[in-house]
Amino acid sequence: MSDVDDFQRDLDDRAGFDLVEVGGIPFAVANLRQTVHWIARRAISRSGGVNVRFANAWNVALANDDSDYMRLLLQSNSINFPDGTPVVWFMRATRRDSNRLRGPSIFREVLNDSSREPLRHFLLGGSPRVLEVLQQRIAVDYPDARISGVFSPPFAPVDGSYVKACLDEVNRVESDVIWVGLGTPKQDFVGTQLAERVDIPVLNVGAAFDFVAQTTPEAPRFIQNSGFEWLYRLVSEPRRLGRRYLYGNFRFMMVSTKHLLGRVLRRNA
Repeated sequence: MSDVDDFQRDLDDRAGFDLVEVGGIPFAVANLRQTVHWIARRAISRSGGVNVRFANAWNVALANDDSDYMRLLLQSNSINFPDGTPVVWFMRATRRDSNRLRGPSIFREVLNDSSREPLRHFLLGGSPRVLEVLQQRIAVDYPDARISGVFSPPFAPVDGSYVKACLDEVNRVESDVIWVGLGTPKQDFVGTQLAERVDIPVLNVGAAFDFVAQTTPEAPRFIQNSGFEWLYRLVSEPRRLGRRYLYGNFRFMMVSTKHLLGRVLRRNA
């Protein structure tokens, strides 16, 4: 049995989502409302920590260059939702009902759902200034959302002391969900280790804090839906995101096409 088969079996026990493999990474097939409802249900039930990743082409490219990161994305206490139109394009070769589940959009929807599901939200990541502005924006745009705590970790490598500092802050307050905005792949390593030590969902949402706080420009909706949000972000931050989108997209297309063709050949053998 493969790692992906193990992931599917464990996921069936926890969520019931079907999976489609892209570039060796299993992605869940779901829509926005299903995902928001599942997050709320997991948070309220406290049925065990789970690291929820909104992964894209860059995650797939990194995993195919780094076996440790690949193993992390296959761990059983986690689930990968497709945040990236190119990932969804490959998924739809197998499942036409695959949908993009964008981390910042899920963040907003769960906050917006607070009048119906009064969850307590912990915000981990970003600078102190971003967290300050983010809380102000949430208070205005999502007045029913309750922020239980915030923590801006120091700029440092992820090691035992780093994770302990995050965990100590999380444990100071009662929360129902932890949002992690540390960027890829750092947030994936931190989120996975936190999920092993808490009984609530830990959700990695990348640039969502900056977008909701409006400290970083966000692509207009039509660009988000076009498959070219990556180009908008590349033009906005070329020095920081150049390698991610130029090398990452090329690498993603190579490995995902190889995996897809291999699956087709095995099916027709």
